[in-house]
Amino acid sequence: MKHLFLCIAFFTLVFAKTSLAQQKVFKITYQFADPETGTDTSASEFIKILAGNGEALMHAYICKDQMRVESLLFGKSIQISNIKDETSYLVDENSKTYTSTDLASGKLIETSAGGDYVYSSDFEMSLIPNEKKVIAGLSCKKATFNLAGSKDKQTEITVWYAENLPKLYWGTYDYLEKVPGAALSIGAEGLGIQATKVEEVPYDTALFEIPEGYEEGEAEETATDSALNDHLSWYQDPNTEFFGVQDSLGNKLTPAKYASIYAYVGDYAIVTDAAQMFGLIDLQGKEVIPCQYESLSLDTEGAPLVFIKDQKYGLLDYNGKLLLAAKYDFISVPSLSHALYNEGDLTGVLDLKGNVLIPAKYETISEYRDNLALIFENLTYQLVDKSGKKLLPTSQEYLSFAGEKLLLVFKDNKYGYLDYSGKVVIPFKFQNAQPFENGLALVSEDLENFYYINAKGKFIKKYEE
Repeated sequence: MKHLFLCIAFFTLVFAKTSLAQQKVFKITYQFADPETGTDTSASEFIKILAGNGEALMHAYICKDQMRVESLLFGKSIQISNIKDETSYLVDENSKTYTSTDLASGKLIETSAGGDYVYSSDFEMSLIPNEKKVIAGLSCKKATFNLAGSKDKQTEITVWYAENLPKLYWGTYDYLEKVPGAALSIGAEGLGIQATKVEEVPYDTALFEIPEGYEEGEAEETATDSALNDHLSWYQDPNTEFFGVQDSLGNKLTPAKYASIYAYVGDYAIVTDAAQMFGLIDLQGKEVIPCQYESLSLDTEGAPLVFIKDQKYGLLDYNGKLLLAAKYDFISVPSLSHALYNEGDLTGVLDLKGNVLIPAKYETISEYRDNLALIFENLTYQLVDKSGKKLLPTSQEYLSFAGEKLLLVFKDNKYGYLDYSGKVVIPFKFQNAQPFENGLALVSEDLENFYYINAKGKFIKKYEE
């Protein structure tokens, strides 16, 4: 069943966060991943045949607020999405019609031979920052999804994502909204899809608009998932069509007065009222922030809320107390210590009191640590300080902070370690290498024999499972 979940869902299409005509547009080409493992079922054999034909499965065009996805399997289907307007349409070139659809929805998944089912939104994400992989020329980090508390590989989904590209979550892949970047590989038991090419293309408004002369068709009914977390779900008043929150026994915690209720992040969930203004409720259904904001978002548990007022971004705490006034063109909070902010199209770093740590003058900042930033421009990485000085003699195809005041670098298909001045501290000889933890890093020169080294590259001990 999961094989079909990972394959058939590709008929549906993608959206991501992006901006207007002056914004960069990235085109991502996907193909079925070449399955090296997994049981040879009829589904997997079918995928092997398709994966071997060398043709593209899907093209995605993403910028900050818009997305177009073209699925090419068994004919062409198109979805265009506008994230700011929260609108999405399926475009049929044959009938010259368009129909409204969800940006992304859940999927009912069979989890065992006994016929147990869960929704994809019930899957929990685990970020694995120590594992890296280069896909289509971009450095990717790993995330896994599974049922809460489960270590069953039969239900685990592996995602490799590029954090320097906008998020991708589409069709029945609603869980990918949790991933901090674009998913370039999605798979389970060796079956899935993977990006084969990522390129920057000129912005063309026609990519994201319904073609002239197309008529509106009838939207298909889709099943929805009512779960908000492990114990709470929404219910709907059939007369008003508004939503409320109920517990697992059906006890109503709130009246059905909300136009929408988002899934809980930790102890809080974002809601909207009939006027489409945003607020916040807690686990008891109490409205801790009234519905009075143009937009609210909460991506990281424990981090401040991002709000929008007069098309500018700021930060609030969970009681609605103002932390940063709405004066920024964009804000995201990737950690509990700092935020990324935009001035126009350029990115910088703030502390959560609003002090500028890195001025906003870079296309992308991938990481911030030790008062330094890793920037990503023109498909290469560089290390800069607050003044903007580039600290490395040459830009690199991949960089990540490794701890111990070192950088993990990928060059000429090998990993090595540099200091912050660009000096090679540990040579480029590893097929796999991880950041340092408690003074040790796990490395391998052949992907078979793994061992630990210290910050000087000295062998310490073999890895034992």
